[in-house]
Amino acid sequence: MMRQEISSISKKLSDRTKPIIFDTSPLLLLLMGIYDKNAISSFKRLSNYDADDYELLFQFALKRKIMVTPHVLSEVSNFADRLKDKFSEFLESNKLTLNKIDEKYISKTYILSTPEVNKFGFTDVSIILAAKENNALVLTDDFPLYGICKKIGLDTMHVSTEILSQKEIFK
Repeated sequence: MMRQEISSISKKLSDRTKPIIFDTSPLLLLLMGIYDKNAISSFKRLSNYDADDYELLFQFALKRKIMVTPHVLSEVSNFADRLKDKFSEFLESNKLTLNKIDEKYISKTYILSTPEVNKFGFTDVSIILAAKENNALVLTDDFPLYGICKKIGLDTMHVSTEILSQKEIFK
């Protein structure tokens, strides 16, 4: 990595004043870790992550303003529903956290008015628009979303390549 990229990542990692818009997978990882961090690696949608990844993400998010769109919450709920009979436990263990997260509503009319909706869909476009409106950092593990955010000048971080890649520092 070039020195300028490392400096940019370090600034984003240490900046606790800018709100963060969480995409689906990072939010699911955070909530699953709160529920049962030992279940992360066995949960299909999170199979690339483990308890250490949750801990690092948790530390990154700690004391930051976290925001989501209803579209992200809906996707997280749909994935977490695969816990079947444990979904209610998952939800109960995360109610306090979910209540602290700011929800940013972006109307379907606004989303449909963008040319990006055809390529990226409702959830990703809602994240982009919410980030623009709130001068927020986008946190994702989705390379197409990451790429479009970079292209249009939004602050964005890729969970795996810019946050979790730092875990070696803490070992």
